[in-house]
Amino acid sequence: MVEKQKKIEANKKLYFTWSLHDYDVKNEGRREGLRLGRKEGKESKAIESARKFLSMKLLTHEQIAEGVGLPLEKREELALKINTAK
Repeated sequence: MVEKQKKIEANKKLYFTWSLHDYDVKNEGRREGLRLGRKEGKESKAIESARKFLSMKLLTHEQIAEGVGLPLEKREELALKINTAK
């Protein structure tokens, strides 16, 4: 009977350990998803702002890229898309 009780206790500890691991993995995935979502949101907003500035034609490409936080290459790519769409 004592042997059976020891096995039960060992299984409880093992289950608890697995449960904690699953919880950590789920939370890490959630954090990573939030981080990526924020990053995509910031980039989307920067692109939207760059498009608006480009359409106003008041600033240089370098000023727009620096102002909205986009790399110059990305901003030039947007300018090409906007100019070819017209």
